[in-house]
Amino acid sequence: MAKLNKEHIAMHVLTCSTYEEAAEKANVSISTLYRLRKQPEFKEVMNRVKNSMFQETMHKAQGYCMESLEVLRSIMNDVAATDSSRVSAARTILELGINADERENIIRKIEELERRMFND
Repeated sequence: MAKLNKEHIAMHVLTCSTYEEAAEKANVSISTLYRLRKQPEFKEVMNRVKNSMFQETMHKAQGYCMESLEVLRSIMNDVAATDSSRVSAARTILELGINADERENIIRKIEELERRMFND
């Protein structure tokens, strides 16, 4: 019997709408897929693949941040846009700024706590 590519199967399980579709795209039977899902090793593979996919997605999303912010800024400043669109864009920009500031403060506090812990 050929060795199963569990990463390949996991990727299809995570990206397909149904287990049947995932099994078909991964070229395994549905019973094989159900059997794999019960195995702790496959669960670990699933977590690894899911984390990898999430990290890649977040990396791509970060690349679009400046463009997205520019779109929001142009809507906020567009006098022809509806008031609700302008307010929504402005609110989103403010929320992004507040969240970034809060995150920076948390990181700074954690770094200070770590410095105190390891220097004492």
